[in-house]
Amino acid sequence: MGNMLAGPGEADGILLTGFEGTSAELLVKKAVYKSLILPNDKVLDSQILSAEIGRQSYRYVFSFGQKPVIRDKVYLETAARNGDSMIFTDFAYGKLRDALKAEDLEVRISDNAGTSFCNALYWNALAYIRDHGLETKMVFVHIPFCKNMTEMDGFFDKVLKAVENC
Repeated sequence: MGNMLAGPGEADGILLTGFEGTSAELLVKKAVYKSLILPNDKVLDSQILSAEIGRQSYRYVFSFGQKPVIRDKVYLETAARNGDSMIFTDFAYGKLRDALKAEDLEVRISDNAGTSFCNALYWNALAYIRDHGLETKMVFVHIPFCKNMTEMDGFFDKVLKAVENC
């Protein structure tokens, strides 16, 4: 089941999510913001996140997942897909891109959050935000597997500093 860790950033209206057993979990556990660790279950992940978004008014949701074959870079996902349909985020991802670049991280902008857990979570959460008329801004961020980071702690620190500066 998801493990929620409350931090001092809770008052800032920021939520970070990551999938259990991934580099994303390790990243969000280092954050001072409220974090939600999701259990890697396509249906349950979306239910847990939607319930949390509905329970508390978050200004920003940063969801993290790991992307195979990338090394020392970050992908900012602009859209989620369901068949031929797409939902685009209204998160100002250009600001996050600039904050990540300011931390000397390589950044790619993508409109393909994948075909599995990451995309399913992103689709369902964006649809929930839209359907409930929430002002929450959400972005999905792909990071490398731990083995594909030259220096994991430094990489995590840079990503979290960029989130803070964004």
